[in-house]
Amino acid sequence: MSIDQLLHLPSYLMLGLVREVRRLARHELRGPHVTVLAFLSEQEAVAQKRISDRVQMDPSDLVSVLDDLEQRGFAQRRRDERDRRRFTVSITDEGRGALRERLETARAHEDELLAPLTSQERVELTTLLRKAYLHHADMRVD
Repeated sequence: MSIDQLLHLPSYLMLGLVREVRRLARHELRGPHVTVLAFLSEQEAVAQKRISDRVQMDPSDLVSVLDDLEQRGFAQRRRDERDRRRFTVSITDEGRGALRERLETARAHEDELLAPLTSQERVELTTLLRKAYLHHADMRVD
């Protein structure tokens, strides 16, 4: 398969854009960190199991992400008062600030990444990508 043939595969093009996003965001919070912070920003203290289920992250990977977030002061784990065997997690004020900054940076990166597209094309692209994504990964919060 030639490069020209690959340029007709949406999955190949999306992978290339993901690589470019990673290049632009080298020193920022990584995707899993942002995903967990975004979920926590919409919750009160929540059990790790619920986070894992809702963001579709393996529990062992989540522990690593939470360790990183806690070390940076962005999240806090506490024993669940109703079940002492469990921990609940909440976002800190520093975590809310970091999430806000990372989302602002992501928007700036998107402006650079999607510069050749018109505003309407960006809306259409987002709509189509969201439709495909939600078909495979239900990220809606109850």
